[in-house]
Amino acid sequence: MVSIKKLIILLVIFSIIKDTLYAQNNDRYPIVLNMVHHNPGEPIFYTKYAQPNYLKELNYNGQVPKFFVECGITYDNLYDEIVPQKTEERLWIEREATAIQMQIDFAREANMPLYPFTDVLVLPKSVMEKFKNQMTTDGHLSILKPKTQEILRAQINGIFDRFPELDGLTIRHGETYLFDTPFHIGETPARTPKEHIELIKILKEEICVKRNKTLFYRTWDFGFFHTQPDFYKEVTDAIESHSLLYFSIKHTNADFLRNVPFNTTIGLGKHQQIVEISINQAGLYGKNSHPYYIGKGIIEGWPEMTQKKGIKDLYDDSKIKGFWVWTWGDGWAGPYFSNEMWIHLNEYIIRQFAKNPLRKEEDIFKEYAVQKLHLSDVDAKKFRELCLLSVNAVYLGQASNLFDADAWWARDQYLTAINLKEVITKALKKEVITEKKKNLDVWRQMEQLSREINMKNEKDNTFLKVSTTYGRIKYEIIDLIWKLQLIAAEVDLKKNIDKKELKNLLEQYEYKWNEWQEFKKNNPSCPTLYLDNKAVYVKNPFQESVKILKALL
Repeated sequence: MVSIKKLIILLVIFSIIKDTLYAQNNDRYPIVLNMVHHNPGEPIFYTKYAQPNYLKELNYNGQVPKFFVECGITYDNLYDEIVPQKTEERLWIEREATAIQMQIDFAREANMPLYPFTDVLVLPKSVMEKFKNQMTTDGHLSILKPKTQEILRAQINGIFDRFPELDGLTIRHGETYLFDTPFHIGETPARTPKEHIELIKILKEEICVKRNKTLFYRTWDFGFFHTQPDFYKEVTDAIESHSLLYFSIKHTNADFLRNVPFNTTIGLGKHQQIVEISINQAGLYGKNSHPYYIGKGIIEGWPEMTQKKGIKDLYDDSKIKGFWVWTWGDGWAGPYFSNEMWIHLNEYIIRQFAKNPLRKEEDIFKEYAVQKLHLSDVDAKKFRELCLLSVNAVYLGQASNLFDADAWWARDQYLTAINLKEVITKALKKEVITEKKKNLDVWRQMEQLSREINMKNEKDNTFLKVSTTYGRIKYEIIDLIWKLQLIAAEVDLKKNIDKKELKNLLEQYEYKWNEWQEFKKNNPSCPTLYLDNKAVYVKNPFQESVKILKALL
């Protein structure tokens, strides 16, 4: 008879063996994809994450490259020479096709499956000019028009005839960017449930049924298919399931923002799904130019969530087949930097969790700190502390737990004039200023920790310290922007202001910018600085507010 003591020992041993096996051999999520999304209209990112052989080493089993396969075909299968010979348009298309083929060949050598990020419906201008009137309703492309359906089928046929080695496509709609395709034009052909249903049926037939290829259909739009359960169900319930059809959904119930729920359409319906995760989180939180640890928040849920939910909660839903990680891109412009240290950390945590979802986030983090960064136990603990502090140091540096602040005011490399009238009308000025002051204390604590940590890699060691100081100065500048915008809000609301305080804040603002610029000059690894005199795809640059405030003195 086995004694209780021996039984306990056996149970402990079994638990250790079970945890080890789960950590090493958990195949719960068969799909783990990676994408580098180059900023539209800009030079491409030179990163190892764009290299198929490197992704293979990291155990990704699919790449979602952005190399415009929809723009590498001539539509001769539709009408012979509809894109005329000896024209710049056709020469550009043929050149693009050769570049695409070379990248496909590189991926083939690495045995890396490819599912290119594909805009539908983007067409050569000559094709669009010829058939536009037969493809549009109320000035917009519609998949319900027979000619649109014919041309879409010709597009899919053309892609797989020209690039037969492709393993499938990742279909994007809703945001159609033409910055890098000078001879093409287009827009989304699907907005309503009826249009999405028709589009998916055609794509599934052409890609999955006829060719036995994989179709990842993104649900991303602006508040409909992506976030409304009824909309999602209406569309997907009308589509028959297929083993090669997946719906791809961002993990957030909006764009990649903080202070929003976990996506309410994940897990709905009958179809297979994959979950999209951006390492850059919509370009809102520094884009990995400074410490901002996302691993714990994405896996377990963010601190501010009223109903905490993360990707760890998807384990028991068999419809969830994997994850798609964006390592670069997601946003516009900068900041730019040459050291991927913070990207490497966040990517590693998400990737290792996807491969071994029963592991604890803390254990994966420690593994990275010790095995990849080669930190001592003491430094690993300090690095962990710094990263956990960054979770709220970044968020509360530019948002608030006291009211619902606009998330987009500091996107990418732009600092704009955030509207803080709500703070004044709700009499929260003192509390908001205190919140920001406490947050700056956290940044100074992080900066001190960065100076105490010793990394074996000298470049990483330098970047750790430089990027943390960069972040501290950035959020000191943001603190001043908030204080000045609170005064601007008081002016707009016809309240009295303290002009002496205003003058002092404006002087501090100029001084802090001088400090940031000097820091950049003296530290070659320092990321590029933000801009307060220019804003693209966001609201007015903060310098416009500065001019108005200076005029009050």
